[in-house]
Amino acid sequence: MEMRESQPTGNSRIDASPDWSYRLAEILFSTELTGATNLYLNGYSQAEEIEKTLLDVRHALLALANGELNFDIKSQGVLAEALKSIQAHLLHLTWQTKQVVCGDFSQRAAYMGEFSNAFNTLVEQLAGMTNELQIQQDELIRRNDTLICEVEERERAEQAEREQRQLAEAMVAAAKALSATLELDEVMDIMLEKIADVVPYDSAVIMQVDGTTAFTRRARNYQRYGYDIETKIKNARFNIIETPNLYTLITTMQPFVIPDVNHYEGWNKKITGNPVQSWLGTPVIAHGKVIALFSLDKLEPGFYTEEHAQKLKMFASHAALALENARLYQEVQRLAITDALTGLYNRRFFFERAVQELDRSRRYRHPLAMIMMDLDHFKKVNDKFGHPAGDLVLATIAQIARKQLRQSDIAARFGGEEFIFLLPETTPQQAEQIADRLRLSLAAYSIPYEGKIITVTASFGISGLNCVEHITDTERVIEQIIALSDEALYQAKQAGRNTVRHCLYSNGNPLD
Repeated sequence: MEMRESQPTGNSRIDASPDWSYRLAEILFSTELTGATNLYLNGYSQAEEIEKTLLDVRHALLALANGELNFDIKSQGVLAEALKSIQAHLLHLTWQTKQVVCGDFSQRAAYMGEFSNAFNTLVEQLAGMTNELQIQQDELIRRNDTLICEVEERERAEQAEREQRQLAEAMVAAAKALSATLELDEVMDIMLEKIADVVPYDSAVIMQVDGTTAFTRRARNYQRYGYDIETKIKNARFNIIETPNLYTLITTMQPFVIPDVNHYEGWNKKITGNPVQSWLGTPVIAHGKVIALFSLDKLEPGFYTEEHAQKLKMFASHAALALENARLYQEVQRLAITDALTGLYNRRFFFERAVQELDRSRRYRHPLAMIMMDLDHFKKVNDKFGHPAGDLVLATIAQIARKQLRQSDIAARFGGEEFIFLLPETTPQQAEQIADRLRLSLAAYSIPYEGKIITVTASFGISGLNCVEHITDTERVIEQIIALSDEALYQAKQAGRNTVRHCLYSNGNPLD
């Protein structure tokens, strides 16, 4: 056979030749094939199979060289099977590598000799490094969680400290304000103002507790709901036993929150018409006894929480002493000006109030009247039934008289069985009619005592002024009006008792 001068190497191509060796060289060494067929290899029985096998092996090797594993080997034989085995091992190793990437470090290779050993060593090292990293990560997470907890705890502590400081500042401010007065109403007004520095509210009430009754003593911000609601709130009286939220405060002596009054069965909006949605209350406790109730309102539901409740409770515990001191001071003041038996004013305070009312009447040029009343034959009551019965009669007569008079009228026990009443903006003629009605009421009233009935009558003396603009010495005039009332009372006694007489005052002279 005739040979070419040069052998195929590198990127050279092989010319067509009937010599099959050139086809083999092309397959083995050339980067590109000429497309020659096995027609050039006629005469060799296995040439076609060899050519196909070599082409498959060439295709597979070139694919492997390019990193491709999904090639198809159709030929048979040792070389083809070896390539298939390499392909299978590499495919499996690729899958194992992906599993390792996903964190499965249990993968091991045992079919590729040193390559498998290197792979296994790498996986073991990765597993160790990953485990160490996981340990470090867990430790970092633990430290981070600890740090977060410490930060949150510090923030809570700082918030609690701020709240305590705010509460302390509010209480100091309240204490300073409260120290300026012992008047109970003023103390309550200050409390309502200072509570807002501790717990927000839209409107608020301080209720005084008297047995099973709670009634509004001071109220704040209810004018925003209209005159009718404000009036109802200020005049509200609650039966504690029949009012579940107040009953809870009294019986538990703890604050109570109603997040939404629309879902609280015991809430009755008809009593006040107050548009409250969220409510908070707490008792004010002094010497183990509930003396008052704080009641706070918010227009939006779900506002008040247990945290608000605890703040209000703390405020109430500090405020209790000031409230009790003011209440005791008021009681002392009341006792100082009140007759212990009848509950009416005493003689000294009556004179002070009478002077004030006369000044006011002179300023506005309004009339003023005075009634002096004395029970008839009262000594016979004491002699017949005893002094306890006499005390009961005096107390009962005082109650009857108080009911007959207006709220603005001033009633006092003048001494013994003698009473005196000052009626502002009332003429002596009008006072005479009032006295006569009171006389008839007393005469018709029966007082039961130890199975017996006591009845009494009274005599009345009237005095007063229709015109007061020229008065200058009010104290002297009050003394003269009292004297004239006493003179008129003496005339009533002389006229047979159980009657009314009057003696007017005009420019310092009595007029019959």
